[in-house]
Amino acid sequence: MRQQITIAYCLLLLLGGCANAFLKPTEGSERVLVMKTTQVSQCQPLGKISVNVVTKVGIYNRDADAVEANLLQLGQNNAIDIGGDTLVKDVTPEFGKQVFAVYKCKR
Repeated sequence: MRQQITIAYCLLLLLGGCANAFLKPTEGSERVLVMKTTQVSQCQPLGKISVNVVTKVGIYNRDADAVEANLLQLGQNNAIDIGGDTLVKDVTPEFGKQVFAVYKCKR
């Protein structure tokens, strides 16, 4: 019985780690910065994007830092897709979801 529990736990950890492995950065996304609203007054607004990631795998709750990192990576990927280079966190409706405002700044 103990061995089955250990195997099940290891599988859940493995699946939880896979979520990070499946999320690939878009080329150039590492140059997308996160700024505050006051820092983008001279930038061109391009719109808002909403991203979400899995926060729970079975009974396993994903680490908050990993979820935040995935949300940011998705935001950066989407910013590149629409020609942006800067994100501003807008609304966080719930854990695992984030809305970003996207801007094109001349830098």
